Amino acid sequence: MSTEKVVFDVKESIQKHIKQIKPWSPKLALISVGEYASQVLLKGQFLSKTQDNLILFIDKSKDTELRWEKSSLEKYNMMMIGTKIDAHFWYDLSSYIKKSDSLVSRIESKAVDSLEGAIIVTSVADGVGSALLPVLSSEFKKRKTASVAFALLPSKAQPADAQFNAFSSLGLSLSKGFAPILLGRDHVENYVGVDRKGSLLSGNNVVNYLLDLTLSKDNFPQEIDELSRSFSVRMYTVLAATGASLKVYGSLEKMLSASLFIPLLTFDLSSSTVLYVLVRMPLRLKDKLTRGKIELQIINWFKGRANLKTVFVSEPIYTEDSSDRMDIIMFAGDFDSSTMLTAMEKQVNENKNYALEKGLIKKKEWQEIIDGLKGD
Repeated sequence: MSTEKVVFDVKESIQKHIKQIKPWSPKLALISVGEYASQVLLKGQFLSKTQDNLILFIDKSKDTELRWEKSSLEKYNMMMIGTKIDAHFWYDLSSYIKKSDSLVSRIESKAVDSLEGAIIVTSVADGVGSALLPVLSSEFKKRKTASVAFALLPSKAQPADAQFNAFSSLGLSLSKGFAPILLGRDHVENYVGVDRKGSLLSGNNVVNYLLDLTLSKDNFPQEIDELSRSFSVRMYTVLAATGASLKVYGSLEKMLSASLFIPLLTFDLSSSTVLYVLVRMPLRLKDKLTRGKIELQIINWFKGRANLKTVFVSEPIYTEDSSDRMDIIMFAGDFDSSTMLTAMEKQVNENKNYALEKGLIKKKEWQEIIDGLKGD
C-alpha cells in the first residue's frame, strides 16, 4: 500500500489560526495619568479586568514603571512619556504635544478607535496629569467617545506650582466643554468608611472603590456624559455612602445623611443643580428597594437641601452578596465653585506672570483659561 508524505505548511497553519482569533476590541478604557494617580490605581483590585477593558497608565517617572512591574499588568498597559521631555508644568508637555502628535498617536494605537467610553483618573497637580486632561478629553470628544474624568485636586499643603497646574488644567478643560469630577486630595487621603464586605475602607483606596463600581456599570461614561450635555454641567463632585447596611441604618435617608460627614470635596451642596446616582446592592433587595423607590427617597431627601433641576438614578448594579450592604454614590453637578477657584487663583499669580514674561504661555491662552473658569 502506497503512502503519501504529508507536508506541514507552517505559514498556512498560522494564517488559519489568526482567522480563528477574535480581534480584541475593548469598549471601555480606564486611563491613569500622572504619578499620584498611578500610585493609587496600582493598588486596585480591578486591574484583573484587563481582558474586558483597555487599562492604560501614562506617566514619565521610572519609579512608576518599577511599581507597575510588580503588578499583573503587561507592557502594553504602560506608556512612558520619556525622561527627555520636560513635564513639570502643564505648558511644558502641552508645548511638546502641539509640536508633535507622536504622544497622541501612541495613545491612539492602544485600540482607542473601538472604544465607546473612557474613564480618566488624573492628578491635575502635576505637569503630566494637568496637561493631558484637556488633551485626552478633547480627543475623545472628536471621536464621539463618551468620557469622564476623576480629577484629583492638589492638597492645600502642596506649593504654588501644583495649584497653578490644577487651575490651568481645569480652565482649559472647561473651555472645551468638558465636565470633570473633582476630588480633593486632602479629602481622599482622610477618607474613613467601610466597603460592602464590612471591612475598613480608608485613604485613597476610596478612589479604587469608586472605580471598581463605575467599571461595573458599562454605560457609566455615556450616561453622565449625556447628562452633562443636556444640562450644560461644568463640573461634578462625589458624595459616597459605601458599605451601608440597611439593617444598621434603618433607612435610605439615613445612609444619604451619613455621606455628608465624609465628602470628597468641600463644596456647597445647596448650590448643586444636577444629580447622577449609582447604586450597588444585593439582588435580594431588588423588590424591596426598586429603582423608582430609590429615586423618590433621594428626591425627598434633597428637598430643602438643594434646588435640583434633575435627578437621574441609574439602573442599580446587583450583586449576589449575602449581606444587606449597599453602595450609594451621588455625583452632584453644577455646584458653585467660585470660592474654591478664587482661593486657587490667589496662589497662581507668580507662576502665571513668570510664564507670560518668558513667553512660555501666550496671553490669549491664559485668557482662555480664565474664560473657561468663569463660564457664561
